Amino acid sequence: MSKTLTDMVKEVVEVNQEKGWYDQPVSFGEAMALLHSEISEALEAYRIWGLEDGTAGSFIESGGNPDAKPDGIGSEFADVLIRLLDDCNRFGVDLEAEYERKMAYNKTRAFRHGGKKL
Repeated sequence: MSKTLTDMVKEVVEVNQEKGWYDQPVSFGEAMALLHSEISEALEAYRIWGLEDGTAGSFIESGGNPDAKPDGIGSEFADVLIRLLDDCNRFGVDLEAEYERKMAYNKTRAFRHGGKKL
């Protein structure tokens, strides 16, 4: 069963409300800084494990706990998505609609538009 972005937003918000992350308002600047921190954590995970899943290290460090915290860039990318989906809810952004709108525009752009290398 696959989830839409809208389904994922709803799930993220439900969990975050349950865990107390909606008890106080968050400013837009703070939300963006926290999103950036998740991206930085992905870079740090890459520096430690490269593209490998780092969960095995957490499993060992936890004494073999099967519920060890997931680690590595995959886990950090998931954190980026979770935080982004939550931010979309907080600031009233329909990410599915914005994705469709932006992809439609991107399809009209020239090859490597802007002359940038990356």
